[in-house]
Amino acid sequence: MKRKTIKIILGLLLASLLSANAQNLKFGILAGFDVANSQLMNKPKGFDSRVYYPMISFNLNGYVSCRNSGFWGLSAEPGFIQKGGRQKGIDEDIRFQINYIQLPILLDLYISDKFFISIGPEFSYLINAKAKSKHNSNNITDLYDKRFELSGLVGINYQLTDKLNIGMRYNHGLTYTSKITFTDSFGNQLGDMKEYNQYFQLIVRFKI
Repeated sequence: MKRKTIKIILGLLLASLLSANAQNLKFGILAGFDVANSQLMNKPKGFDSRVYYPMISFNLNGYVSCRNSGFWGLSAEPGFIQKGGRQKGIDEDIRFQINYIQLPILLDLYISDKFFISIGPEFSYLINAKAKSKHNSNNITDLYDKRFELSGLVGINYQLTDKLNIGMRYNHGLTYTSKITFTDSFGNQLGDMKEYNQYFQLIVRFKI
């Protein structure tokens, strides 16, 4: 039921975008400097140690956007993003790089001619995942339970010129990427920790 609802919403948004006057459509490329992290939810009592730390990553997207005659518009931004997090080891850190094809579908609310807020869902599909250190690289794709990820995104943007705008965003997963079952000393299951992606992002969009 949830997937059907998501498909309907996505279809309506894309239909609205494609039915816009061709003169109002803008096409371009988008690049982002990201600070990604993985968050564990529902940790058991006494589990106070921090598992993941922020990791520098990136994204590269195309985009198509349109604005109606009023204060709002729509944007679709298909592309690639690297999510994940970093673990601190004794001798070296390990980067958990989770690579996705992503599609943010955003409602753009224009505060003024220069400023606009973007908010909406991001649909992502896992390509692969690797655990990397200075001397090793291991494929860990099978450790993640779900290939499809739904997340929420909010950001603020500033139009520098007619062809260039910059922005700052925050994204957090609404669906988990993996589930870890924890037990007591006798092996009895006590519950599940769930892992979610999140990231902060600085972006540059250039209109072609």
